[in-house]
Amino acid sequence: MKKVGLVLLVVVMLAGGAAQQANAQDKKVDFSLNLGDQTNVWSGSAFDYASFTLDARVGIALGKSFEISPEVMFVVDDSFNFDVVLLYPGVMLNYKAGNFFVGAGAVLPIAFGDGESETGNIAPKINIGYKFGKLMITVYALTWTEPGIDFLDVNYVGITLGYKF
Repeated sequence: MKKVGLVLLVVVMLAGGAAQQANAQDKKVDFSLNLGDQTNVWSGSAFDYASFTLDARVGIALGKSFEISPEVMFVVDDSFNFDVVLLYPGVMLNYKAGNFFVGAGAVLPIAFGDGESETGNIAPKINIGYKFGKLMITVYALTWTEPGIDFLDVNYVGITLGYKF
């Protein structure tokens, strides 16, 4: 649980520092809510189930072409029984070229279920997306990095549709 608090503190500090710098330089800060779908992709099993996602992101401009995006994603399986839910707090660094963006970062998988929580290891994440007006579409992939699991053995891919406020 200490790891969860530390990661959330770092994400909040990064978001606060970047937002303060952006405001001082009259840079734009975007907030978006995104709904999506996530599925598994690993050896011997792929696209077996769907999980629904809801995430909130803050896009803080770092110059003309870069943006830091603290985010938190809530994941629930397609039965909506809420027996086990996942929370992915994280941060992305995106390169922007017009309405197109591509980025990389990391999230911390946190599982909640049966009155307990379990924190995984930091998981690398990549995304690619396109913004059109107030809407944006994002495709992402993340990989779990747990002990006994080789890199890129347990992967998740997803797609979200978001609205910028």
